[in-house]
Amino acid sequence: MNEIVNVLQEFVMGLLLAALPVLAVYAIRALKVWGDKVLATFEDKGSLFWALSEAAEVAVKAAEKMNLSEFIYDKKDYALEIVQRFLDNAGWEEVDVELLEAAVEAEVLKQFPK
Repeated sequence: MNEIVNVLQEFVMGLLLAALPVLAVYAIRALKVWGDKVLATFEDKGSLFWALSEAAEVAVKAAEKMNLSEFIYDKKDYALEIVQRFLDNAGWEEVDVELLEAAVEAEVLKQFPK
């Protein structure tokens, strides 16, 4: 009986390890499609505040998922990098780092209330 449990446990672990990279790829593709849609609406929205809040929301979700998959270990640094790249691509290259950190921290508290 114990051997069956061990074999089953190893099978499930192998299956999960094989599936995680595939799921991560699909998650990244979905985030890219969503990001492209958001960038397309910048002409309509146009405000830095809106762009920062949208970028922080996506970045915090992405950081959490990437950390759960053990692709990253520092969620905050990853989220800040994503927000900065998002804003750079939207044309806001000179945004204060403290403003980015505040937006990420606010989004973390919004998504994960204490």
